[in-house]
Amino acid sequence: MIGSGDSAIRVMKLSAGAQSGLLACGLFTTIGLFSPGLVLPQIEKSFAGTPHVELLVQLIGAIASFSFAVGAPLAGALTARMGCRRVILPSLILFAIAGTAPALLDNLWTILATRVILGLSLSGIFTAGLAGIGAMPASSRARMFGWYSMVGGAAAILLFPVVGVLARYGWHLPFVVHLLAAAVVPLVALLPRSLGQVDQGSAAEPQASGSLLRPAMIGLLSMSVLVGMAMFIGPMYAPLYLSTLGISDTRLLAVPVTLGSIGAVMASAGYGFLHRKLGISGVSVAGMLTMGFALAVAGTSAIIPLFTIAIIVHSATVALLAPHVSATALALSPAGKGSQAMGLANGVMFGSQLLFPFLSSWIRAETSVTGVFLAFAAAALLIGFAIVLQRSMMQRGAVAV
Repeated sequence: MIGSGDSAIRVMKLSAGAQSGLLACGLFTTIGLFSPGLVLPQIEKSFAGTPHVELLVQLIGAIASFSFAVGAPLAGALTARMGCRRVILPSLILFAIAGTAPALLDNLWTILATRVILGLSLSGIFTAGLAGIGAMPASSRARMFGWYSMVGGAAAILLFPVVGVLARYGWHLPFVVHLLAAAVVPLVALLPRSLGQVDQGSAAEPQASGSLLRPAMIGLLSMSVLVGMAMFIGPMYAPLYLSTLGISDTRLLAVPVTLGSIGAVMASAGYGFLHRKLGISGVSVAGMLTMGFALAVAGTSAIIPLFTIAIIVHSATVALLAPHVSATALALSPAGKGSQAMGLANGVMFGSQLLFPFLSSWIRAETSVTGVFLAFAAAALLIGFAIVLQRSMMQRGAVAV
């Protein structure tokens, strides 16, 4: 059984097929949240005469992240009550239907509604998948969290070229990639029925009613906000920064982001090893300080190879911190609330991405493209040093006692 300070969820060893089903749930953030971005310009052009078309198209791209953020804590609570399988299976079916529906639609408001539903279904898939990993033996849990993130990164490398090819035949066809959810249903059906379900006897104990929003969890949520927004810095601002250096060839502009994506996949695969070596707080400190240093170098370097290396390091660090958010939320949660804690932390992480365009645009307007890198570098370093200070104070308190 696992839980914070008490037992609430039965630890289970899973078959290779069941583990594959859990890992496959990591595919759908990339498919659901990011794949439509490539066809948004086509959609806007197709509906050029529609009132408020620019706003509606932007909402189509962003609203799924919002509904995912709203639905993730609820998905965690449902998983604790019903188990992973009974949350993931209907969510996969709903994801396939809502995600593919725009391929048959020609109304922006209706498409927007399907994107809201898709985000909610994604919260069920992703959060319950994490809860299933959280119910695995501790010896394999951190490794699986890393692989879960790696699956999403690998999907990005493979998915975007496919979407690009399909988009040559119009903006409708790329939405069919959401049908991949239906193919994962047989694997998820292999999950034990009670996987991730909270033992009702344990849930009734006082520890299970502890508040999620304790100081340590609030600190984690702060880190989650930064990690979520930092996911966009490389893809959105690396090309802009290189443009200010006089680089106009789109093939060269894509090099740092492409190499960063590859580095991210490799880093995710190594999360389990790093977790064993450094522990929860050690990974948090190393990740925040490394991210801050990499962004500071990227924002001050006029040497393209050095800038590229900094973006690779930044992308790899974000890829390590994404599964670390889930692992830390599970470790900090009260007994019986691991699923809710991971849902809340991931909801905040992905939900914060809605703020990034507004915040980064404001920073850029007040400073420059460089200012975006340096502002996020400062925030990462601040959080990193705050964790170091907190650890030092806790150690001094332990010695005093």
